[in-house]
This record gives sequence, structure tokens and C-alpha cells, in this order.
Amino acid sequence: MSNLNKLKSNRLYLLLVFLSISLTTISQTVNSTNEPTISKIVGDALPSTGMAQNVPKLSSISVVAPDVLCLEIDACSIIPCIQIPYQSDPADVVTESGKTPLGEIRNMFVVRDGFPLGSLVGKDRKTITLYERIVGKNLDTDVADDPSNYLISSPGDNNYNKAVKPEKVWRKSKPTGWTDESWQLSKTQFSTSKHFVYLKLPYALKTGQAYLISLPALNLNRSGAYYVHDPAYSRSEAVHVSQIGFRADDPDKNAFLSVWMGNGGGYTYPESLEFSLINEKNNEKVFTGKALMQWKGNVPEGIGTRINHSGTDVIRLDFSSFNTPGRYRVCVEGVGCGYPFNIDDQSTWKHAFELSMKGVFNHRSGIIMGPPFTDFVRPRSFNSIDGVVVYQSTCSLLNSGNGLNALGTDKNNFGNLVAGKTDVIVPDTWGGNMDAGDWDRRINHIFTPRLYLELVEMNPEYFKNLCLYIPESKNDLPDIVDEALYGLDVYRRMQTPEGGIRGGVEQSEHPIEGGTSWQEIHTVMAYAPDHWSSYLYTGVAARAAGVLKMLGKNDKAAIWEESATKAMEWAEVEYQKWMASPDYAKVTNRAKNTVPVERNLAAVELYRLTKNKKWHQVFLATIKDCRTDAEFVYARLDKSMVDKKVQKAVVDSLMSEANRLVKLSENNAFGLTTGTAGRAITGYSATYTIPASTTLARAHYLSGDSKYLKTILRSALYSAGANPMNMCMTTGLGENPVKNALHEDTKHTGRPAPLGITVFGPCEIPSSDARAGSELEKRLNTTCAPGVANWPSAEAYFDVFWFVSQNEYVIDRPLGQTGYIWGYLASRK
Repeated sequence: MSNLNKLKSNRLYLLLVFLSISLTTISQTVNSTNEPTISKIVGDALPSTGMAQNVPKLSSISVVAPDVLCLEIDACSIIPCIQIPYQSDPADVVTESGKTPLGEIRNMFVVRDGFPLGSLVGKDRKTITLYERIVGKNLDTDVADDPSNYLISSPGDNNYNKAVKPEKVWRKSKPTGWTDESWQLSKTQFSTSKHFVYLKLPYALKTGQAYLISLPALNLNRSGAYYVHDPAYSRSEAVHVSQIGFRADDPDKNAFLSVWMGNGGGYTYPESLEFSLINEKNNEKVFTGKALMQWKGNVPEGIGTRINHSGTDVIRLDFSSFNTPGRYRVCVEGVGCGYPFNIDDQSTWKHAFELSMKGVFNHRSGIIMGPPFTDFVRPRSFNSIDGVVVYQSTCSLLNSGNGLNALGTDKNNFGNLVAGKTDVIVPDTWGGNMDAGDWDRRINHIFTPRLYLELVEMNPEYFKNLCLYIPESKNDLPDIVDEALYGLDVYRRMQTPEGGIRGGVEQSEHPIEGGTSWQEIHTVMAYAPDHWSSYLYTGVAARAAGVLKMLGKNDKAAIWEESATKAMEWAEVEYQKWMASPDYAKVTNRAKNTVPVERNLAAVELYRLTKNKKWHQVFLATIKDCRTDAEFVYARLDKSMVDKKVQKAVVDSLMSEANRLVKLSENNAFGLTTGTAGRAITGYSATYTIPASTTLARAHYLSGDSKYLKTILRSALYSAGANPMNMCMTTGLGENPVKNALHEDTKHTGRPAPLGITVFGPCEIPSSDARAGSELEKRLNTTCAPGVANWPSAEAYFDVFWFVSQNEYVIDRPLGQTGYIWGYLASRK
């Protein structure tokens, strides 16, 4: 069945459920004793509607070692949300919950005959978002954990002529989806789940032999299944490979072998195992190598908290010397294969980059979204054409909890913004890129346009004719520049006549439950201008002007140059006032340290653009605040424009940081370069999912040294699918992508998340919102085995919508860095 037909079927089914609820109410009035009891718990199994509740599905049989079978079992499914016109019923009880500081009612829940039905959303609350429901039966894990409930036999293997039981059974289980529901009505979320059941066998399996695994007591969709042991053809959970693939001339090509078996711990593989590359087209073996120990499971890693983050040995499979284009699979002797992947001369990284760019495009605010530019369909959001009014606030992003909260006065992120609301209307606030579930447009989102423009600076010819299939594709600018300008232009349009830049546009509270961006009911406000936002803007606007000049678009460049100069001049005056103010003593260290960094970058960008020496002096005077973004700009300036000693110093500093990252990559199991030694890998950090540090790309560009390119490629493997979950951390990418990214527009309308979203991903659970004793930990532990706190960090990712610190994302992180790294790998010379 096609995805479209499945969606139609699911929606029809949910409507039937909705109707059955109403009909049941009517029937109960006549003869309630003949009707089934309807659960009053949101997400509980549906009452009988003429459809059988499906039993758990045995979805895969493989091995993770010659003597360990792995059974993958999937249980339950979710009927997605749907929005329909609300038709009230006399039996309805509508409950209001929460108000914004402006007195706006937030959530309105409908309960019908004691049954939680959904949330009222949109203008005048005329639409209802019906809650999701679980269908299907869960796995009886007590039965699954009992070795006596399995028999393995084979007519071709003397060890199994007579059916034998496994010696041990180990298991790991995790939720794969949660019902979207009102947390005010229920503290329980029901989940679909995936179970990995490991059968430790008394004898190793023999290649080429068929084995019958009988397991009738588990009550699965089948009581038994055959497994043919042929590791050259069967996929194994233990073999991890990039699902993006490789460019033929990539100097580092690796896969990994590892498995953590839940309560069975890690498996210790013999060193010097043989592996091979097999051509998918003709099944010929084209490369053979020996496995290498990458990281022992009992050795602490030099990233994050100083512990081992994998819980098992990680073996590396190096085929860097192989460069023949084609489609291949990596197969390990006696174990099995990873997902197939491509080696290609040009399109491998290009495809990944284009997908990431589509992810950013899918977050454009202010326009209608849909074909032919994207499969994601959404009405226009946050545009005055549709009656959206944006009021000026006297609160700046600098002093908001959503920004730097410089004075520490904002206690709930929205308090200062709302307290500063005025009746002044700010025009031209449409556009920019909005976030996952908050729909704000904040100035820090322009870190992403900054990186896109840097890619163009490094290789303008590559990006000149690269079509991203966006509405501007037919104009006279490269599409990547158009995408950058779309994200930036809303701040230029909101610039004050004096030059000040507003920190963005925000609602008075987080979105209501069940609502979408085009149904927003809260008051929308624009932040007051501040010097921090103005410095941020100056740096990117000046870079945009420079790129436009480079492309011969002088008229367009002049607009951005004038805007950037006004913003910088205004910010300089305000910065001096800020530091001279009596309140400066109350400013947090975070704000005191952050603002000068952006001032330094803005100064060097404006100097590069205008050649005005006063901006050079500001840059030199703030050199202690220089970071790699500004260092990379100054490193590329013509010798006639620089202080040569300073230029050498910034180049040395940038290369020193890149060398530190090379060492960091060598000191952890998966070669990551975006974490910090000794500092916990927290939720929201995207340590595992950002492919690599941007500093490494800059170092490679300046030096041409292949060690930096190799480090980028190694670091990029994890997020591309070469990880213990064999999961791509970007929606729509590879054979097994993330599915439940926190994208409220699609979640609340029963559709899959848009393509190209890279989520925050795995973290150290004690440093996330699933920390010990938390409500989230309790929810996860209704399904997780072992308990969530015992999962190794490298595998502690749960693809469930409401694990916010793992499944949310923002435009500037990790989407911006992801597109930048993949774009650099695609465009490098």
C-alpha cells in the first residue's frame, strides 16, 4: 500500500472511530449493557470497531555473532491525529487550561461522555485535533525472556537435528512512537515499541544452512520462521555503515561493528575478523580487509563525561583505499552485512546537502508551502495578509529568556517580552525561518545563512548552477544565496530608521496543544532592537553584500551594505551606553562574554566589505574575543589589508583548534568532533548529530591537509547511519531515518515530518530531561528495558515526539552545521 493510501486509510479509520464513539453514546442510551466499555485513558487500546487488534510482528531475524541470533519484534501502531471541524455535542465537556500573561486562554480540551476526544484549536476554536490512539497488542516480555519458549532446529546442521533451546535470552526494548495527547488529562503515554531479542545458542550456526526458529508462545504474527545463515546476504544489526555513502575520492571510508545487547551487555568480537565489500549488482566480492579495534568497551572516552559511551567494543572496518563507483554492502565474516550504500564520483554528498537545504526551506515562514517545491503542504503562516498583527515590545532579545537574559530578570522566557508589549504595530514581519515547534523567528537563526554564504565564498563556481528547486530558482542568483537571503531579509525589513536590528518575532507563549503554525491564537510581538542583535545581523548582512558583489550583483549588494553599516554604527553607540549604564554590573557573565564575540566578527566582516579602517581598528581592539568564524575571515584577507602578525596569529589559532579537534576525534569511539572532553553530552547539544565541526572545514580549506578532511569524514559517519542504531539522524535520509522529529505542523495533522530535519539526537541521559526521577524517565521506563538510565549514550536515542531534548532541533543547530558540512564535502576541490 502506498504512503498516501496508508494515510487515507488511517484517517478513514480514525473517522470511523470518532463516529463509533458518537454511535456508542446513542446506543448506550437505548441499551448500554450491550456495548463495550470505552476507555477513558487517552492512547489506550481502542474498543472493538470491527478490526482485529494486531499481534506483535516478527520483522527481522539475523545474527549479531555466529552463536547469537537477533529477533526484531515490532509491537502496536498509532492512528495519527486528524483535524476536523468541531461539531459540539450536548455530552461534551470543554475544559480550559492555562493562560498567557496577557490573559489569553491556551488549551481547550473536549471530553465526550467521559472519553478524551481532542483539543480545540485555531481561530474561534472551530477545529478539533482528535487525539492519537494506539492499536495492536504489546509483546509479553516475560514470555519473550524465557529460553524455554524457543526452539531452533535444522535438518542440515547436525548440532540442530534435534530442536534445541537457547542457552540464554537477552533483550533490549525501546519505544518507537508515543501517542500525542494532552498531558493535563493523562500522565500516561502509550507507545509503539521495538524489541531486540538475542538468543544465545549452544553452537555456532553454519553458513548455508536453514534454521527453523519456533516461538508459538510469544503470540506473534507467525509462530515460527526460517532463517538461512548466509552472512554475505543477510543484514545484521551489528554492522553499521553510512547510508549517505562516500565520494570515490574520500580519503577515509569506514564502517563499524558493535552490538550492545541490553541486559546481555556488549559482545566481544575476536580481533582480525575478515570483512568484505560486495557489489550489490552482481554479488561479487570486490574488497577484503581485516577488522581493527577502534575502542574497547571498558575504556573511558575523551568526549563528554569521562565514561565509555558505547557499552561495548567498537570495531572499525576500513576500506579507504577502495574508490570504484558503484553500490555495495559491507559484510563481516560470520555476522552479516550493513545497509547498502553508494560510492559515487559526485552525487553522494550533493544529495545529502540538497536534502538538508530542503529541510531549511521547509521551515520558511510567511509563504504557502507545497508542490512543486516540497511535498510538505502547509497554508501561509504569520503573514499580515491573513490578518496576523505583530506588536512592538520594549523588551529586547538581549534581555529575554529566549535570548541572553542579560540581566537575569526573565523567569519564564516570555515574561519580559509580554510585559513590554505596546500597541504599536510592526510592519513587514513575515518571512525568515521558524523553529520546530515554537514558530519564532530569532536572530540567531541567521547563523545558518552565515554558513551558506561561506560555502559560496569558498567555491562560487560549484554553487552557481546548483538548483535546489525553490521558488527563486529562475532568478539570477545561486539558489543557496536565495535561501540565505530569505532567512536574513526579515531582519532587514524590521530594521529601525536609526539602524537598530530587532532580535526577531515571538508569540506570548509556546503553541497550544494540537495547534499548528497557521492556527496560532496567541499575541505575536517583535523584540525591541539591541546591540547584540545588531552585531549578529551586521556580520551576516555584510557577508551577504560581499557575496553579491562577488557575483556581480552590485545594486543588490549596495542595499545590504547600507543596512549592515547602519546597524553597526547604531550598535556601537548602544554598546557604549550599555557598558556605561549602572545596570552593567548586573549583566550576566554569559552576556558579557557573548556580545563582544559578535562585535569582533561584525567588525571584520564590515572591514572586509567596506575597507574602512575604523572597522579594522575595532577588530584589532577586540582580538581577544576573536573566534574561528572571524579568524577565517581575517585569514583570507589580502595581505595589503591586514596586520601581518595578527593574521599569522589568527591562522595559528584556527589551525591549533583544528588540531585539537583531530585529537578529540581520535579519542572517542565514533570519531566525533563536536563535543567537549569532560563536559556531559547534554540534551539539545546535537553532539552526535552535527556531522563535524565547521573549524575542520576551514582548516582544510586553508591548508589542503588531508588529515582535516579525513577527520571530517570520520566524524560524519555517525549521523549518516554508521551508529549502533543503524539510523540516519535526518528525516528522509537513507534506509532507516529518524521519523518522529518534533515538527508540530505535521504531527497535529497526522502526517510524516518534512524531509531534511536533523534532530538533536542522543545524549547522556542523566544530563537530559529524562534525568533520574523525572516524569519523562518514568514514561520511558514503561517500555525501556533495561531502564533508560542504563542505556549507553551512543545508543540512547529514542525516536519519540515528546522527548524534546532529543527530537527537537533549531535552524541554526543542527540544521545549519549539517548543511554546511555536507555542502563542503560535496563542493570541495
